[in-house]
Amino acid sequence: MESEPLKALCTKAAQLKVEDFMQATTEGECVDEETTLDMAIHQLVLGNHLSLLVTRGKDIVGLLRLTDVFAAVFHTMKECELNP
Repeated sequence: MESEPLKALCTKAAQLKVEDFMQATTEGECVDEETTLDMAIHQLVLGNHLSLLVTRGKDIVGLLRLTDVFAAVFHTMKECELNP
């Protein structure tokens, strides 16, 4: 049998919306789509961000995730043929 406090918690959690948790972005969390990848990586690392909103003017046109950047760089390095 479900206890009343647990049932109340589940009911309350089901009513939460994204807006209850969202935060306004700061200038450092956005990057222009024309920014070079090395500058975007620098911004991700120094800002300790997991992702950056990609903008075109005032519009948000995408999301640059640190995991995607890491995967792309890793695969590029893996494909490089290194000659000792």
